[in-house]
Amino acid sequence: MLHIIHPPAYKAERLYIYDLLLGEFLGLEYQLQERLCDGVKITLKDDPHKKELCLSDHFFKTPENEWLTADSLPKQPLRIWDISTAPIDATVISTAIPVLYGDRLASGSFYEETPSTIDLGLDIFGSAFFMLTRYEELVVEERDTRERFPATASIAYKEGFLTRPLVNEYLEILCWALKRLWPSLERKQRRFRVRLTHDVDWPYSSSQKPIRPFISAAADIVKRKEPMLAVRRIWAFPYALRGNFDYDVNNTFEFIMNTSEQHNIRSTFYVITEHSAGLIDGIYSIEEPWIKKLLRRFNEREHKIGLHTSYNTFRDPDQVRLEYEKLLATCEEVGVHQANWGARQHFLRWENPITWQNLEDTGIDYDSTLTFADQAGFRCGICYEYPVFNVYTRKILKLRERPLIVMEGTLLDYMELSLEVASQHIFDLQDRCKLFGGDFTLLWHNSSLISRRERNLYQDIVNRIAT
Repeated sequence: MLHIIHPPAYKAERLYIYDLLLGEFLGLEYQLQERLCDGVKITLKDDPHKKELCLSDHFFKTPENEWLTADSLPKQPLRIWDISTAPIDATVISTAIPVLYGDRLASGSFYEETPSTIDLGLDIFGSAFFMLTRYEELVVEERDTRERFPATASIAYKEGFLTRPLVNEYLEILCWALKRLWPSLERKQRRFRVRLTHDVDWPYSSSQKPIRPFISAAADIVKRKEPMLAVRRIWAFPYALRGNFDYDVNNTFEFIMNTSEQHNIRSTFYVITEHSAGLIDGIYSIEEPWIKKLLRRFNEREHKIGLHTSYNTFRDPDQVRLEYEKLLATCEEVGVHQANWGARQHFLRWENPITWQNLEDTGIDYDSTLTFADQAGFRCGICYEYPVFNVYTRKILKLRERPLIVMEGTLLDYMELSLEVASQHIFDLQDRCKLFGGDFTLLWHNSSLISRRERNLYQDIVNRIAT
């Protein structure tokens, strides 16, 4: 068992991050002791050699009057620690490690070693807390036109590490140091997973306005260069008028499920149950017979259903509860039962920590919102699922975050990448999740799979990332 000695300040925050990194992620047992000291000191119980790992404790030295202020943010430009100058053999994306918080040691380096001690000037615990709790989003006030914290305002984007799961890299350095001192320690083993997810914003494209399909069909011909798609769209319209959307071009759900099942993956479909902002929340009702049939179909094929909370829910706990209860009632009606239920915010609108707390209070088990809409990458700095922490109340929540790594709309719309470049971006992010035995969560809307080229691209991507 590890014995951790730490300073007394920020006890709740320390308990959270120690348990997360050491307990949940590494699977190591430990006990804590508060003591006035300069850093965090780790020893092994009953170690006859009395070896010790010392880590910087920079972030949790923040004076209380500076907590959640700009003075507590990492100082830019960040220092870079080249770990190739030390005997560190840890899994990292690059040996050039950005230092969010930390202090150079007496030698001027971030690493010193004697036969019985290792000193790390990198504040692993404080830096991980900063990233996983999205601390900076409570300090930096910048928001986009949809009231979202943009990637471009984040330190990860500004310092060029958004596409690196930096917390995973920090964790590997910590694990390496522990095993260098105590080789008999056994860490928790993890397996790489692909999570395919689909926000059902527009399950069908048809509208009651006769002119709409013809306008869309014209775009199929002129913009998409797919005349057969235009024919399919027009042909499906009479059926849609009778409430039958089986032939609608947006009905790509069988294709999605077939593609997932070819790789023994079960997709998660996040459905909208209310329209708090009108048309921006789509045009369908979860109570429509065709939508209920769709829910039954997901369940019959053992795929999962989640709540796609509507546009105005991210600050509204009552609206979240209303929508979740409606989802549960409808699923109960059609015979869908699940052990746990997740949610994703529409348009990825999320506010720290209000949205997390709303989901927690409603009884939802996990959230999968956290990526940036405008740039793909590791918003939380990690590719592992984890329990979240409310920085305001200073409490650990039961709610878990399943970080969303990339959304197709981010690559194709916001970043305006070509299909080929977007594919490579996905592969690069997936490879980085795989390197750490993490979870690669991909969001691809059903309505972005209507053309043959889009479906071929998606199938090629899934074939690549799932093998």
